[in-house]
Amino acid sequence: MSHDGIHRMGQGAGGPDRPDRPSMAVVGCGGAGCNTLARASERGWTLGRHVAVNTDAQHLLSTRAHRKILIGRQTTGGRGTNMDITLGEMACHEDRDQLHGVLAEIDIVIILAGLGGGTGSGVAPVMAKIARERGSLAISLSTLPFSVEGSTRRDNAMVSKANLAQHADLSMVVPNDTMLESGSNLSLLDAFAMADDSLLEPVRLLRRLLTREDMPWVRTALNGAGAAHLGRGESDRRRGYAKALDGALASIFPPVDPNECSRALVMFHAGSDEPDDRTLLEMVRSLHLSMDPGARTLWGVHRDDLGEDRLRVVVMLATKPKR
Repeated sequence: MSHDGIHRMGQGAGGPDRPDRPSMAVVGCGGAGCNTLARASERGWTLGRHVAVNTDAQHLLSTRAHRKILIGRQTTGGRGTNMDITLGEMACHEDRDQLHGVLAEIDIVIILAGLGGGTGSGVAPVMAKIARERGSLAISLSTLPFSVEGSTRRDNAMVSKANLAQHADLSMVVPNDTMLESGSNLSLLDAFAMADDSLLEPVRLLRRLLTREDMPWVRTALNGAGAAHLGRGESDRRRGYAKALDGALASIFPPVDPNECSRALVMFHAGSDEPDDRTLLEMVRSLHLSMDPGARTLWGVHRDDLGEDRLRVVVMLATKPKR
């Protein structure tokens, strides 16, 4: 269902709960990316083909994934990169043919990485480039290191962030520091878990919503969409979706003006009741009209065990597409 640059996902003949979804691969790059991928498996979330890519053989052994690929045996000897981005890139190129093969016939490739180390920072941009070479839509979701992790990891992360912006269609980065700021008593491990969840939630919703009939529209909207900004808001049923959407837009970090954005993903996460489609469409239309002329907006509604009185909205806004 499309209206003047606005398209609702999950309305194809098969519906969101049928197997006629587009093919998706979720690739965890490096230690942190593989940990995020493993968390999805621990929660029982199958997001498509789970692929773990690492230079650390021991870490890879303990990672849960459908396919595990140890890259750079000659470059690193299976012992990691010691925070050297160049080694991560070299390891990826050493096994480039194998990485090409694992992405065969995949419509959407989601690349997960914690930026700052050598493997995730070096491998994630190369994986995005390989995905696009294969004709897949490449979406990168990554985290920036905590401030306390030092200048080397920060510098690595900034280099990788720039490379991902160049090679991925849509590139979203979440600073880990924002997780600590969200709860004063949050431990470091809990902050890592929260960061994982913030990356996985939009992937899970996309997996549930998209059908093959959506893909032409999705490809047009997200191909070369640029840097993405994530927001998440919750509300109870009394205050409604408008409150949750306002909260999602207010939570976006770094802050971004919708006027500067030309692409949006709006995913409503509901409990048991079916929300009123016309009300939701009007909210989406209001956001859409505040964006850059010619903007494209994807939206959808997913229902599961969120809780009968809870509503959640996940928003991703992208700046103007790369030329």
